[in-house]
Amino acid sequence: MAHQSDPLVFPELPDEAAAAIDQLLENFYHRFQHHYGRQLYRWYHALDEREARHHPKPSSPLTDPPF
Repeated sequence: MAHQSDPLVFPELPDEAAAAIDQLLENFYHRFQHHYGRQLYRWYHALDEREARHHPKPSSPLTDPPF
């Protein structure tokens, strides 16, 4: 099997630039969550429901002996 290289190779950055990019990404993430939060909730909730239908929880064990 051929070794795949990491597609995200990060260059060296000055501390100030790394902090600025970190703040930008964190701000973007929070704004994205705020804007699309309801849609994301609906999507993941639907996934959970589909998963529960395909993999039902096992029934509780019987309390009385089999014989």
